[in-house]
Amino acid sequence: MFKHVFGPVPSRRLGVSLGVDLVTPKSCNMNCVFCECGATRELKLKRESFKDIDEVKNEILEAIKIVKPDYITFSGSGEPTLSKDLGKIIEWIKSNLEIKVCVITNSLLLEDNEVVKELEKADLIMPTLNSVDNLIFKKINRPSAQIDVSQVMRGLENLSKKYKGKIYIESFIIEGLNDSNEHTEKMVAFLKNINFTKLQLNTLDRSGTENWVQPASYETMQRIKNKYLELGISNVEIVKEMKELDKKIEVNEELLKNMKEKREYSEKDLKKIFKI
Repeated sequence: MFKHVFGPVPSRRLGVSLGVDLVTPKSCNMNCVFCECGATRELKLKRESFKDIDEVKNEILEAIKIVKPDYITFSGSGEPTLSKDLGKIIEWIKSNLEIKVCVITNSLLLEDNEVVKELEKADLIMPTLNSVDNLIFKKINRPSAQIDVSQVMRGLENLSKKYKGKIYIESFIIEGLNDSNEHTEKMVAFLKNINFTKLQLNTLDRSGTENWVQPASYETMQRIKNKYLELGISNVEIVKEMKELDKKIEVNEELLKNMKEKREYSEKDLKKIFKI
């Protein structure tokens, strides 16, 4: 039975992505309004070991007999950098398997040099930056009271100086909060000072934590992209709908069940990747 590994996830950004969950539901240091995993009932601020690492390794080995993923991706039931075992598992994968590794993170712990060191062998990091305005950041990400956006910004600066792999910064757009031209100008002022591979503009694709969060319109997303281009950020893209795979994957009921327990997936999305 698979408890820690799930998928392959229908991913708009990573192709065939095999998910690995190193935390327990829902372990996160934020309570983002758009999170597809649901609300964070109690914020976790300290790193810990959540899982039996040998179990995780064995599940990965079993899963790749079934699925040949483009990436093994650390995400799932919360913030993966909260796991003290993240670096050990990445090291093990890169030493034993010829599969790329991606880590999706909300960026809050990237100020910690130990966390960045653990990420150094990953092929791709996808950190989030939704705003550099502290008030807007708190409305969208809802961290604990003592946290402010400067910690996320310092973390991204730290990552960009020390990490040698690809960095795809995700910015989640919510109309009325972080979609103004003035907001984009503030983002550009910060982003021009750090190194990253690309900026990905994203919006709601599945149900989020709060019902009032709605997908931003294509016109809004295109306007924001054009503003970034005008201000000198050329490596920016809008995350688009997932393409249907040419070669569909056989369903493994346990992997699929574990994936569906983490968030909702439409029949349409599942049919793009699985033989259903």
